[in-house]
Amino acid sequence: MSSETQQSVELQRSVRIGRLLIVGAIAGALVGALVTTFYKVPEGALYSLGQIAGFMLIIGGAVGLMLGGLLALILSAIAKRKRGTAVLEHTVVVGEGLEPVADDATPTDGTVADAPRDDVPAEPRAPQAVEKTEEERG
Repeated sequence: MSSETQQSVELQRSVRIGRLLIVGAIAGALVGALVTTFYKVPEGALYSLGQIAGFMLIIGGAVGLMLGGLLALILSAIAKRKRGTAVLEHTVVVGEGLEPVADDATPTDGTVADAPRDDVPAEPRAPQAVEKTEEERG
């Protein structure tokens, strides 16, 4: 015996904002670091090329993070417009002698819900290897 229920559900795509922010920050940091290779440090300057690269890495990362966030907002707005509907079919199959149990129902007879039942045959288990100590081996 089985029973079927159908339900209409709404499907909506979503954007993984965190991934876009991380990719934007990394891309911006790399671009910022690459920009420093186009400029030479004048002699006698109070800063080194490494300091400039670190500073541009931070600025590029911040700009990339902002651009990644802006891209995530735009893609999220586009994805929300594309919605669809689907039909969900829920089938409950009940075997002979078994009662259907609701998903959120808890047993009232004091037993645990996951405990083995007498009317359901247990799955056979494979034999387990037992290690013996040297004294037991004789």
